[in-house]
Amino acid sequence: MKDFDLYSKRQADAAKSGVADVYQYDDIPSNLRVQVATIAVEGIGKHSLYGDGYITGDKENEIWLWIENTYLREKGLDRIADGDFAGSRVLAFMRKCPTADWLDFLGLIAVGILIMNDNDHDLYQKWEVSTPGKEAIDEINYRLRQAGVGYQLEGAHLIRVDSQYVHAEIVKPALALLSGLGFEGPKQEFFQAHQHYRVGEHRQAVAMAANAVESTFKAIFDQKGWDYQKGARISDLVKVARAHKLWPDYLDASFDQLVATLQSGLPKIRDNDASHGQGATPKNVPGYIAAYALHLAASKIVFITEAAR
Repeated sequence: MKDFDLYSKRQADAAKSGVADVYQYDDIPSNLRVQVATIAVEGIGKHSLYGDGYITGDKENEIWLWIENTYLREKGLDRIADGDFAGSRVLAFMRKCPTADWLDFLGLIAVGILIMNDNDHDLYQKWEVSTPGKEAIDEINYRLRQAGVGYQLEGAHLIRVDSQYVHAEIVKPALALLSGLGFEGPKQEFFQAHQHYRVGEHRQAVAMAANAVESTFKAIFDQKGWDYQKGARISDLVKVARAHKLWPDYLDASFDQLVATLQSGLPKIRDNDASHGQGATPKNVPGYIAAYALHLAASKIVFITEAAR
């Protein structure tokens, strides 16, 4: 049988860079452990058919057995916890185990959820599965973001958020640059934007991301002693930056498209969807729009802060 690629194996060569981040990677809060356990049971099914003093048919859920046996085999262990059934032993162990072990089991649970999802309706009914596979995976990802824990499931594949190119190459550098003296305001707004995003408050995330870009411009202008109107919109701030040649002349022509994005991209999202009232019908900002706003804000913060240097 092919070895299962546990998360801890794939993470072995990865080391934290020490740069400030909007997520943490080392601690799994107790409430998140409970939430994921609940979702796992809803997506894989109950542990057994044993109850009320009798056993009906096959007594144990084979997917929970596969999860436990795969972990034991890969780790070279005989057992992980006491209990009559694999599912109960797995979930009992996950309540208090180290982070690396919890993440290994999370990856295995994701596989188990998707395996169960591919089975027939009779098996769903037998084990009382109540949540379809994709829905269960989506909720696990939501709970991870809500807790500020920087991992997510891409199907059955568990990854660190900071291993994603955009996060590693744009978001974290933006936070590092905003950690300097004089950028306390935009840094706080950028963190708040991510906090809103993690709990599903997408409209507020978009608005705060745009505020962070504007505040970064203003912090740079303050440091350089450049005049600007305190209530200036981003289009006005861009004009001030260009007037003072914040970026080199030779980039002017090629920079036009980026300026247009600054003037109409992120601010347009914020103006249309977040900051001018929603009228009689509530507006829902999709998660992908909020994620785009956060990444776009981070890229602009990195560019103008580096240019100011």
